[in-house]
Amino acid sequence: MEERILDEEIGRKIRIKKTQDGEMDVVDDLAETDELVEGEEEYTFELPEYTEDDEDLVGLSPEEAMALRKKKQQEAEAKRAEYERLLAEGEALLAEGSYRSAELKFEKALMLDDVATEATVGYWRAKTENFSNPDALMDEYVEEGYDSLEYDLGRKAVEQIRIRFQEQFRRRYDELVEEETPLRAKFEEAQARRRAVLKPRRLKCGIGFGVSAVPFLVSLILTIVFGLSNFTVKDDSFVLPTIIAGSVALVAFIVFGVFTNRFINACRMYRTNEKLSSTDEGAKLEEIEAYKSLYQQFI
Repeated sequence: MEERILDEEIGRKIRIKKTQDGEMDVVDDLAETDELVEGEEEYTFELPEYTEDDEDLVGLSPEEAMALRKKKQQEAEAKRAEYERLLAEGEALLAEGSYRSAELKFEKALMLDDVATEATVGYWRAKTENFSNPDALMDEYVEEGYDSLEYDLGRKAVEQIRIRFQEQFRRRYDELVEEETPLRAKFEEAQARRRAVLKPRRLKCGIGFGVSAVPFLVSLILTIVFGLSNFTVKDDSFVLPTIIAGSVALVAFIVFGVFTNRFINACRMYRTNEKLSSTDEGAKLEEIEAYKSLYQQFI
């Protein structure tokens, strides 16, 4: 009967001692003493370091475990060979200018490696036609931002792309700056004209809002005071003042509501005018700024 002893200490040494009478004794290197007595032979071996994949080996015999390990190694080698083959074919297609075909090769390679730095770089080289059209990459991340781009592609892949194609990124950045300059001047000119109209209107509506609030508040207070007075006197002397003050408060409230609505609308229009997204030109400027922010990370 064979007994197998496993210890949680990975990589520890286990010594098997064989005495003259044929008996076996097992001692590990954590034992209190490692001295041999006369007549003992010492055999030393090391337990292998286990990985997460070794969970598949639980319950298998040593022969079965060895066969499974060998099979996994062969599969890993075949997978790596296929990955390298696809990379080579993709690079050849890139050299020929067959970008769509190269993209498909690199896309398959991406499925064969967890990191796949080379395949990632190759894929985006094909997608952007060797970064002659770098916007094809930036389009994917203009909303999410650079952090998402770096997370998806991997830091090493991003660094390789940055080093190899920095000139293309700078050229595209300069084009965006050139496009932005006249567009911003046009937007700011139109914005200034609208501001010249909206600012006095906001001020006028604000004054009307403030002036209309005074009679409304005064008449409201008088209505409350006269109304409460009706409960503290014996006669009906405060009934008529309460009705008059209440009527005035109602009219004043309507006027106050009109000026309030105008003031709120004037303020909203003024704030909207200050936003880039308020016009088509402004929205385009926002888009250009987002692209520039991404390109700045590569130059």
